[in-house]
Amino acid sequence: MDKGTKVAVIKPQHLRPIDRENGYPIGVPRWYTKVFEAIPGVITWFFLLLPFAVGFLGYPEILVGYIAFLTVYWALKGFKFVTAIIIAYRRYIKETSIDWVAKMDQENLPRKEVKYAFLFPVTSEGLDVLEPSLDAWAAQDIGADKISLVFALEERFYESIKDNIEHLERKYKGVFREMIKYIHPQDIEGEVVGVKNPNINWSGRHFSELVKSRGEKLEEYLLITCDSDLRPHPKYMSSITYKYLNNPNRLRKFYATAVHNFNNNLYRVPTLIRTFSSFLTLAVMHQWVFAKKINETWSSYVVNLKTVDDVGYWDPQIPNDDTAFYYNALIRFDGDFGGEEVYIPTYNDAVENATFIKTHKSLYKQQLRWGWGGIVFPMTFAGLYKNNRIPFLRKLRIILTMFDDRMILKTVVYLLTLGIPILTIISPEFKYSSASYNLPRIMSAILTSVMFLNIPIYIIRTKISPTPHEWSIFRKFLDMLETFVVTVNMLTFAFIPYVQAQTEMMVGKGVKKNHYATEKVSIKK
Repeated sequence: MDKGTKVAVIKPQHLRPIDRENGYPIGVPRWYTKVFEAIPGVITWFFLLLPFAVGFLGYPEILVGYIAFLTVYWALKGFKFVTAIIIAYRRYIKETSIDWVAKMDQENLPRKEVKYAFLFPVTSEGLDVLEPSLDAWAAQDIGADKISLVFALEERFYESIKDNIEHLERKYKGVFREMIKYIHPQDIEGEVVGVKNPNINWSGRHFSELVKSRGEKLEEYLLITCDSDLRPHPKYMSSITYKYLNNPNRLRKFYATAVHNFNNNLYRVPTLIRTFSSFLTLAVMHQWVFAKKINETWSSYVVNLKTVDDVGYWDPQIPNDDTAFYYNALIRFDGDFGGEEVYIPTYNDAVENATFIKTHKSLYKQQLRWGWGGIVFPMTFAGLYKNNRIPFLRKLRIILTMFDDRMILKTVVYLLTLGIPILTIISPEFKYSSASYNLPRIMSAILTSVMFLNIPIYIIRTKISPTPHEWSIFRKFLDMLETFVVTVNMLTFAFIPYVQAQTEMMVGKGVKKNHYATEKVSIKK
């Protein structure tokens, strides 16, 4: 096997889907892209300005009615959220107790015929990040000798990490099936900087060419894509392989964990970062239980290499690592693409940087990049419009899901928290109305009852991510109180950068090409 650095065999103009330009189907006029790129920002700003508008115009009952609706909506969401994470936790306990390799052998599934390709994207990470990750992949119970380890490297960082990569090649020699390096050239015209999809797109395409040149079939491989800090549970790939082999429609599925936690450094990062990361873990669990039919590829997932080839790999021209892959596949396969989850956990890094301030700045920049992931809304809308083979109800569900996730939910906590106070300031006469007296009290009663849901949330959270053994009872009590900090997060890191991204999209000149790549740096004590 060739284990050296591969030379380019694909011309730069062939590195993106042949029927797309900047993420849009060829032929979509510029006026369309500008209109639909503006929609998320227009809708968000409509709700942001609603308390001011109804106050100035003298129609406070509009906001009162909407906030009353949101209060009930949020309460029901809370009960549904807790129900979902309880169900997910029970599945987590069950699935981690199963010997998936033995189960496949008992059912005579052809697990030995499956090969694996792990795209391992590396920028400037140190060995303190890379080695624990590869140790975990080497410990997979399906056998690391079946995994092709593909280093997806960036030319702009290669000289600074070359020694680290050579160290890893020596350390894991003979552990993995093979180790291959691909170096993604910098400054390819039209490619986005600061996201990983141009890198894994380059490496994925070249690895596929290597597979075909060896006389192998793409469909023999399950391709793994994730960040370099991810450390999988030893049963992660065996559980996915079991579900993959049992799925008759396996080439139209992606596979991912429902328990995407941040245990690598969760109790080392500041409170707001820890709370943000913990609730992201629980939100992913909730999504897989109750929103599985429209659940996007995100962060880490596994998919057949032939499926990736049919989709056209990852688009290097758009600022979206993974969710765009899901919607692109959904359109290309006429609505027939979805996810299958396992409840075997993966362990990831929460956002962290050298200092307290830099850590929070890094989270903000990361969330701004995620906010720009909303560019998939206009791009997907264009694809749905051009594809007449997708049933209308399927299209409607896709659009409504994107609308709810990316626009409505982002403004709920803002309106519940600040809507009435803003209205009272703008419209002083409102404070003398019965609504100004009764609504806050009703809201308080409902939302206070919802706050008791923090108890099961805290229990599940600490089951998934146990607090350090050396912590005192008092420190654990403080950790329980941190659960309430989620509201602060939903008004800051989960809100402001998304508003900024949508606003930039609304008034901008097209797809933003430069983004912040999240650094993997340990905080200095």
